[in-house]
Formats: sequence, structure tokens, C-alpha cells
Amino acid sequence: MRKLERFDVMDYVQCEVKRAELKRTLPKLKRPRRIFLGNKLLFLFENTEIIRAHVLENIGQEKLFSERDLLRQIEVFNPLIAEQGELRCTMIILNDIEWERAKRIRLWKELVPHIYLILNQGRKIFAEAPWIPVANQHPCSMRVLKFDCGNQFPIKIGSNYSADPEYQGEEKLSTAQQKALREDLHITSSEEDTRYVRKAV
Repeated sequence: MRKLERFDVMDYVQCEVKRAELKRTLPKLKRPRRIFLGNKLLFLFENTEIIRAHVLENIGQEKLFSERDLLRQIEVFNPLIAEQGELRCTMIILNDIEWERAKRIRLWKELVPHIYLILNQGRKIFAEAPWIPVANQHPCSMRVLKFDCGNQFPIKIGSNYSADPEYQGEEKLSTAQQKALREDLHITSSEEDTRYVRKAV
């Protein structure tokens, strides 16, 4: 995916003009990239345009104007955008607000390496939690994960976390979800890929 550049951001005055356009386009981008695994896990896959929208929203809320502040936004948020051949997402544990801090820390450490994608040619890849300054450094109800997909795209998502069956399972991705993630990976269509998509639906 393309990283953010200076021309992608604008000061808070210009952001106000952009806000209406973002409200129209963002739901369409986010919907197929919002993937549930059972009742306990939610994965929000994000691409350059979605991260750019987050940046512009932050600029508007903070009323940022100076060149230094705008460049800082690019520096902070660019690590959330996947590298070539990668997918990145925010994983959210649902309904854990009342948990004590120690239990939440333990679950994150144990759960992350058990999350996997199955790719269109059958390969299973497991998640990693990269060090990102704006994420993954505090115990909370979410983590940013990355998956190294190479030149393949995901057709299933799952967890083999056996310590608690509530966090274990596997889901097929819909045609729309597969299409969105393969677009983020910049994988072009072919007859062979289409065959895998049809099998997964």
C-alpha cells in the first residue's frame, strides 16, 4: 500500500470542507474490511484511504494548522499502513470492559500469535503484532496486527487459541471481503484466483 505523503493532509480549516465527502465515502470502504470472528473478536482492516481519513479527522479535532503538526501526523500514522505484500488490521476484543488489567494483558500476549489467515492457495499465515508508536504499547481492548500475504489474498480468518473456546474458530470471508483485501494487496484478477473465491463463498 502507498504511504501517506504531504499532499494527503491539509490543515483543519480545509478539513472541514473535506468532512462531508469523507462521511459519504468511508462507510463503503470500511464495510467489507470489518470482519467478525465469532462473538468475541472483530478485525478492522485498513488501507491508505482509511488511515488518511483518520488523520484528517484528528487534524480537525485537534485544530492543527502548522506545517510541523501536519508532518507529525504523517509520521505517527504511516506505520499503521501495511507494507507491500502485507495486510494490517486492528483486532478488537469485544465486551471486555469490566476485565481487570492483568487478565487483559495476559490474553493479548497469548492470543495474538494464534490468529491466522488462510490464503487463496491454501497457505496458513499467522499474525504478528509489530511495534507501532501509536498502538500495541499499552494494555487495552485492541491491537494492530500484520499478516505477510506475499502475492496471495485471504479467503478465511481464524484462531486456534485453545485456552478459551470463545476465542477459537474459523470464518470464510465473503466475496466482498475477499475483493476488498485483494484490492489492498494490489492483486489483479485471474481465472485461477476467481476459482478460489468461488470455492470460499
